[in-house]
Amino acid sequence: MGNDIEEAVRSVAQELGYSREEMLRVIVREWLEQNAYLPVLDQNDEGEAGGNP
Repeated sequence: MGNDIEEAVRSVAQELGYSREEMLRVIVREWLEQNAYLPVLDQNDEGEAGGNP
């Protein structure tokens, strides 16, 4: 990744209290969910898909 992306990821991770790796995992998961590559997880259930698959 470029330095600009690394800096942004580290900055957001620090702001939210995540490690760099946790932040990258969140970013990738959200992108995959928003682009219909993964089912959206229900915030109330751990590991259970919510809504329509």
